[in-house]
Amino acid sequence: MLEKSDQIRRQPSETTEPVPAPATNPAATPSEPSPTTTPAPSPTLREVFPGVRVDIASKLVELDGMVPIDVHNPKSPRVYLEVIACTYDSKEHESLVVTRTKPSQVHAAMLMIGLEPGAPGSWQVDEQLRVTSVPPRGSPVRVTLVFNPASPDAKEVDPAELVINAKTKARASSLEGAGFVFGGSRIVEWQGRSFYDADGTGTLIGLATFGSETIAWREVFSPEAAIAEPVWIADNERVPAANTPVTVRLRPVLEK
Repeated sequence: MLEKSDQIRRQPSETTEPVPAPATNPAATPSEPSPTTTPAPSPTLREVFPGVRVDIASKLVELDGMVPIDVHNPKSPRVYLEVIACTYDSKEHESLVVTRTKPSQVHAAMLMIGLEPGAPGSWQVDEQLRVTSVPPRGSPVRVTLVFNPASPDAKEVDPAELVINAKTKARASSLEGAGFVFGGSRIVEWQGRSFYDADGTGTLIGLATFGSETIAWREVFSPEAAIAEPVWIADNERVPAANTPVTVRLRPVLEK
């Protein structure tokens, strides 16, 4: 996990503290995602923050980004992943998407469509120094990516379909309980001021458990190679070229 010094290394220029979340229905278990689905007709979207659009009636949040990694370089085709989406100057070398939007503003937009934050995953150490993992909690979130969104052939893709186990070739989407929840990051104190942690660490949509993610992957695993051997890589047959534009879409997971 990140030490406090790492958390505060890149702090936002202003304090942004999310407002309390509205009540929502009990969390539902997400159904198994399909590889691709055709994007729905364009809803009525309104930009509520720079680069963040919301359709409250359709319960949809959108933000723009691009692919920061090059999985098609024959000299380095294997790209290990620790996050699904991050901000600039953070974890671009191990992320499917990089965006200029602030995680705290994405958090606020998710509140607008009725999602309720919980907490990112974490670890607890008891008196015998035994470590146990604590799963993230919060409203389930359906995350999809649309590559080249201006193209008439653009499709929505579950990002977990683009993440594969380097040893077994199994997709992250095949894991029991695969999916994301609205962890909501956390507020940290630095020099007498309060900061939304993901604005500093850049962890907007997580895969590994840093404890600062706005949107957290359900499975808890450490980003430290000394603790857990890295196994999740980008699928170089399905992830497009570096600098490909991406639209990230966030929705509640519908109850069955």
